[in-house]
Amino acid sequence: MALLDKVKIEEIRSSVNIVDVISQHVHLSKAGTNYLGLCPFHGEKTPSFNVNSQKQFYHCFGCGKSGDVFKFLEDYKEIPFRDAVKEVADIAGIPLEIDTRPVKDNPNQAIYDLHTQAARIYHTVLTATEEGAKAREYLLSRGISDEIIEKFNIGLSLSDNDFLYQSVKQKFEESVLTNSGLITFAENRIFDSFRGRIMFPLNNERGQVIAFSGRIWRSEDLDNKTLAKYKNSTTTPIFNKSEALYNLDRAGKSIKKTHEVYLMEGFMDVIAAYENGISNAVASMGTALTEGHIRKLRSYAHKFVLVYDGDKAGQNAIYKALNLLSSEDVEVVRIPDGLDPDEYNKAYPDALGTLMTTGRMAPVEFLMDHLRPANLTNLQAQLDFIDLIGPKIAAIDSLTAQDAYIKRLVEILPDFEYNQVESAVNQRRENVIDSQSIYDESFMFDDGMAPPPEEDDDAYVDPTLVAPIPVMGAKKLSQIELSELQLLHRMIYHPSVMARVVAANDFQFVHRRYQDLFEVMKDLEEVEETNLVGQLTGEATETFYEVLSTVNVPDDISDQEIDDLLKNFVKAANGTQLQALQDQLVQAKQTGNSALELQLTLQIIAQKQQDGV
Repeated sequence: MALLDKVKIEEIRSSVNIVDVISQHVHLSKAGTNYLGLCPFHGEKTPSFNVNSQKQFYHCFGCGKSGDVFKFLEDYKEIPFRDAVKEVADIAGIPLEIDTRPVKDNPNQAIYDLHTQAARIYHTVLTATEEGAKAREYLLSRGISDEIIEKFNIGLSLSDNDFLYQSVKQKFEESVLTNSGLITFAENRIFDSFRGRIMFPLNNERGQVIAFSGRIWRSEDLDNKTLAKYKNSTTTPIFNKSEALYNLDRAGKSIKKTHEVYLMEGFMDVIAAYENGISNAVASMGTALTEGHIRKLRSYAHKFVLVYDGDKAGQNAIYKALNLLSSEDVEVVRIPDGLDPDEYNKAYPDALGTLMTTGRMAPVEFLMDHLRPANLTNLQAQLDFIDLIGPKIAAIDSLTAQDAYIKRLVEILPDFEYNQVESAVNQRRENVIDSQSIYDESFMFDDGMAPPPEEDDDAYVDPTLVAPIPVMGAKKLSQIELSELQLLHRMIYHPSVMARVVAANDFQFVHRRYQDLFEVMKDLEEVEETNLVGQLTGEATETFYEVLSTVNVPDDISDQEIDDLLKNFVKAANGTQLQALQDQLVQAKQTGNSALELQLTLQIIAQKQQDGV
C-alpha cells in the first residue's frame, strides 16, 4: 500500500458512512440521531454501543471502546491500521497502490525478543537440567505440577552471576540488555538481575513476555532474612506495573465469556485458582490496584470479584480497591484464618474454588466487618461508624437489602435501635437521590438542546420536549465527571476557554484520563477536532470520543458557565482532601493512635468549616 498522507486518509474516511460499515458486523437500531447495538467488544445484554452517523464515530458506554471506522475494523478484525484503511478504501471503490517498502519495526521489538529468549532459557533450565530437577521437586511440594509448569511457562534462573548474560550477549546490543531490566551493569560488573529464583513470566494481552517475577526456593535462601521472597521486574519500555496484569492473556477469553474477573494479589494465587477450575483470574503482581488496571479490565468484564490475602494488609488492600471500584459492580471473597488464597488452597484442598464462587459478599458487608470499631462502648465511635456505613447502605438499589443491612448494623451497635439507624440511612438515601437528580438534569438531550425552562403546573407540556432521552447502557457519571467532560468539550471548540484554563497554571483535572487528554491539547498550537484526533493514541483517543458522545450543549457559551464549571473543580479538590483526612482518621482509630486521631479530627473540623459544611 502506498504511504498515505492525512488528506488521503480523510478522503477515504469521509467516503463511507460508518453506520453502513459497522452494521455489516453489528445489528444496529436507530435511536434518535444515533444508532444502538450490543457492543461487539464485551458481553452485554443491554445495548450500550452507540454509533453517531453525523460525526462518524462510535462509543460504547459499557467498556469505553471508541473510534472512527478505521479503529472499529482494527479492533473488531484485529488487523493493522493499514489493512483497515485498505478495507474501507475497497468499500468506497478508491484504488490504492501497493508499497513494497517494509513497515518500520516496533522500536521496542528487540526488548520483546530478549524477554522471549530469556523465558525460553529459564524454562529449559527448569525442565532439562539437574538443578532444575531439584527446583521441580520444590514446586511439586508446593502443589505445582509439571502440567502447571508447562501451562504457565515457569522457569528457573541459575545462581551464576551472569548465566543469562552469557547466553544472550551475542544476539542483542548492550543498550537493549540495559533497557530490558534483565541485565545489570554496575561498577564495572555485569550480572543477571534474577539469580537463583524460580521464574514466572508475565505476558501482555497479546501473549508477549514483558516481565518476570522470581521466587527464592533453596533452603539457604529461604533462611536468609535479607533476601526478598519475591522479586519483580523493574519498569521498562515494555512493562509498567501499574497497568500490567498477570494471566490476562490466558484469562481474557474466559473473562469475556463470564463477564466477570477475579482480582488477586499474586501469581501463585492465580495458579491456585486455576487448579480449582477458576480460569478468569488475574493478579496485579503484588502491587496495589490502580486506575490503569481497572480501565484495562473494563473492556473485558462487568463484575469485579476481589480475592485478596486474608491478613490485615490484604484486607486493607480490599478497602482501598473498593474506593477505586466505587462505580463498578463488585463482590468480595474473604479468605479465612488470615491466609492468602495459595495457602488456603494447600490447607484445604479443593475448597478454594467453592469459596470463590459461593463465598462472595457485598462491599457493604465487608466494610461492616472491616471498619467495625474496636471499642463499641464508645458512643462517638458508634456514631462515626454509622456515618461511614450509612451512605454505603443508602446507595444500594434494593430496599430489602437495605433493610437487612440496617438490621445487621443494629445488631453491632449496642446503643442504637432500628428506627434510629433507619432514620440515619434515610437521610443519606435522600442525599443519594438528590445527587442522581443532578445527573439526570445534566444528561445529554438527543437534540443537543439544554433542558427546557420550567412551565406552570397548569400548562400542557409535550413530554417529548422536556424528557431527556438517555443513552442506553450509559453509566451514571458524577457531577465532577460531567463538569470535566463539558469543560473539555468547550476547550476543543472554543479557543478562548482553552486559553483561560491553560493560563491557570495550577489547574488539574480530577481524573487521570481527562488530565492526559488535556496534556495533549496543551501541546498543540491549535486545538481543532480533526487536528486533535490525529495526535491521540490509546486511551486518550477513547477519552476524546467519550467527550463527543456524552456532551451535547448549545454552541453559545458564557463566562458564567465556565466560572461554574471551574468552581466544581475547587469543590471536588476540597472533597477529595476531606475524604483523605477521614480515611486517615479511620486508620488512626483502628491502630489506637490517639494523638494522630485528635490531630486529624481538628483538621477535618477546620476543613468542613472552610467548605461551609
